[in-house]
Amino acid sequence: MKIIQAIIIILIWAIPIFSIRKTYKKMDYEEKQDVKDELKNPSFLLFVFTCIGFQVLVTGNISEIKLLQHIGAGLVFIGFVSGCVGAFRQRYFKKGIGLMLAGGIGAVIYFI
Repeated sequence: MKIIQAIIIILIWAIPIFSIRKTYKKMDYEEKQDVKDELKNPSFLLFVFTCIGFQVLVTGNISEIKLLQHIGAGLVFIGFVSGCVGAFRQRYFKKGIGLMLAGGIGAVIYFI
């Protein structure tokens, strides 16, 4: 059973990394520059917090390590709250309220 858990955890982290790397290598120079500029955008970093947090949360669930679960849930929550603040700053009130509701529902489900 531990071997299956280890394989799933490796796949959870390896598949996104290799697919992003493969896609980046296929891009031409202008697209790569656009990606580099987008990586410097603070709103993109909030998205990265959410994605990495979700991966850490799932890894913690699979490996049954409570600390990883809590760290992952915290990163996801930080990503949702920061995304909500960013949406309100850009005057996207519906998107901000949606992110706030999704983060709140996720927090309630996590703590139940």
